[in-house]
Formats: sequence, C-alpha cells, structure tokens
Amino acid sequence: MSCAALRDSIRQEVIGAQQKRIFLVEGTDDVSAWQILLNRFVPDWEARWGIAQAGNKAKILCLLDLEPDWLGLVDRDEWDQAAIETNTRNRPNLRVLRRFCLENDLIDPDELWPAIPAVQQATLAGGQATLATALQTQLDRYLRHGALWTVVSPLWTGLRALGFKEALASEDSLQTAQDDVEIRRILHEWDELLDPERIFADFATQLASARAAPVSEQYAQWVHGKHFWQQVVNPAMTKLFWQMSEAKRRIEILRQIPKPADLQPVFDALAA
Repeated sequence: MSCAALRDSIRQEVIGAQQKRIFLVEGTDDVSAWQILLNRFVPDWEARWGIAQAGNKAKILCLLDLEPDWLGLVDRDEWDQAAIETNTRNRPNLRVLRRFCLENDLIDPDELWPAIPAVQQATLAGGQATLATALQTQLDRYLRHGALWTVVSPLWTGLRALGFKEALASEDSLQTAQDDVEIRRILHEWDELLDPERIFADFATQLASARAAPVSEQYAQWVHGKHFWQQVVNPAMTKLFWQMSEAKRRIEILRQIPKPADLQPVFDALAA
C-alpha cells in the first residue's frame, strides 16, 4: 500500500468525518498500550486525537511528511543518535522514545513493583528484592545482546546508503555489471563498512559502557525491552506470583504502573 493510500485508509477508519489529528505508532501492541496510558494520564485525549498503527518507522516518516499536523512516535531501538537527529531535524511532529522501546517501562523492578497488587506483594518472601534478583540474574545476557544490537543495527542503514544491493543487483545495474573497476570499488566500500574486527571492537566498547551504566539505565537503554519482558519478566512473575497470559499481564501492568517520567514529552504533546 502506498503512503498516500495508507494515509487515506487511516483517515477513513480512525477519524472519519471528525476533526481530529492522528497519533501514529508502529504496531498494534503499541496502539493498545498507548490507549491505556493516555486514558490514565491525558484526560480527554480522544476529543482531539485518534491513534493508529503505521506498521514500521519508514511508514511513520512518510505519513508525517504528508500530514505535518499528525504526531508520530517511534522506538529508539534501531536508530543511533545520528539517525535520530537526521529523522527529527525537519519533522517537529516526530517523537522518539527516550528508552529502547515502550516495554522498557515494564521491566525495571523498581518501577514494576508498585504495579503489583499489594495482596500479591505480600505473598513474596523477600519482597521487591526477590523480584529484582530474579530479573538481574538474566540482565548481563541481555546487555550483551543489546550492545551487539546497537552496533549491528546501523550497518543496514550504512549499507543502504552505499547502494546495497541495488548498486550491483537491480535492473538499473546492467551497465555497472560491465565495469570490473566499478564493481570492485563498490564491493570494497561494502567490505570496509562490514570490517569484522572494527565491528567487534565497537561491540566490546558498547558492552563495557552498558556494564558500567547504573542498573536503572541498563534496564532503560541497554536491553531490548520487548524481549526482556516476554522472556524474563513475564516468566519470573508467573513463577513468583500468579499464572497469567503475557498479553493480559502486560495490560494489567500498564494499568497500574506509576506515571512514566520518560513518556511525559509525549503526554504533553497529546494534551495540546
């Protein structure tokens, strides 16, 4: 579906004839999560906004270019600081989460504990410290994954900027295919970008930074929150507290967590 067609579909399905702006998020889980958060922390938001999932970052960017009055929110996950600055420079209607992704607001035991019902808290020997230990025993494994993610994810952007793979493997590359010198030049550019020793050294540097960060920052910035929530937090809560599906537990936690300070800029934008 083209960007214009997606824009028209969102207009028809979400706002119809109403005089509302659209708040764009990436996925369907984001829609349900933000509906809960906005109902709690932004009174009357539905009088001004409709919320819709665009599918991915690229679609959010093209929709915002078509509709400057809409607001778009993307996860930080795949973007380094240079990508954030590039994509926000000319889009005042784009917001980037301060944490890795929205689920990073659901994984820090200091923030998670107040969202657990008091009756359940009372059943856990050792209380919050027991929950924190259960999560932190897995933390370093996910710090390694997060550090590697931050190094590898920008490589795709870099390869695309160098014409991968269209420079050598597209209908337009027929002429290039006749020029051995040009083929070698392009391959050399790709090879320089994917230098394994440099990439591994960058990974080691990022991992050292992650391990040196305060624990609260590790949970916020250095682990893939969605994976950590699904693979560590939810199973730990099932073991320590009560059986519940991952989707339902996510909803219940979102309904109870204290107001996330890192999301305040988005709340403010949607309160306007």
